[in-house]
Amino acid sequence: MIKFPAYAFLTGLYFSTLQFSYLILLQINISSAYLTYMVVTASWLIGSIIGLWLDNLDRNVGVGLGLFCYYSIYALVSNIPFSGFTLILAAVGSCITGLWAGRFFIFILHQYKQVDKTFFHENNGFWVGIVMFFLGFTLLGRQYVFWMPMALAGMLLLKHLWIIGEKNSI
Repeated sequence: MIKFPAYAFLTGLYFSTLQFSYLILLQINISSAYLTYMVVTASWLIGSIIGLWLDNLDRNVGVGLGLFCYYSIYALVSNIPFSGFTLILAAVGSCITGLWAGRFFIFILHQYKQVDKTFFHENNGFWVGIVMFFLGFTLLGRQYVFWMPMALAGMLLLKHLWIIGEKNSI
């Protein structure tokens, strides 16, 4: 069983940090036009919808795959700035990163059986993440966009702190 309030809150924090990190990263390196925002948002939502149906996607693969895609896009747009081609790859990366966002509530449903409370805590984590992102990016700049997703993913992957009875998890 997941110690769900803290895990759900941290997951929301992770999701908001990744979404806004994608957005800022693409706005800095590709374009600050409306299209960039729509690409990140739409591709994340498409990934979330696909994630609802991926039965074999567990939390380690979901978080790890999302983090891998984020840092791949980070390296790509940092080394090839202002290329329209990178926006297409960023859309694919954002979609893959969003897979765990869709699978998360299905995972929690099997663990805890109460999605409403989980949604409450995840949503609060998301809102705190928005505020924290803008403060962090304002104070630390690109360093925040580089280090914070990795730190949050590391906290999510520390199973021994968040999971009671690993054999019961999906």
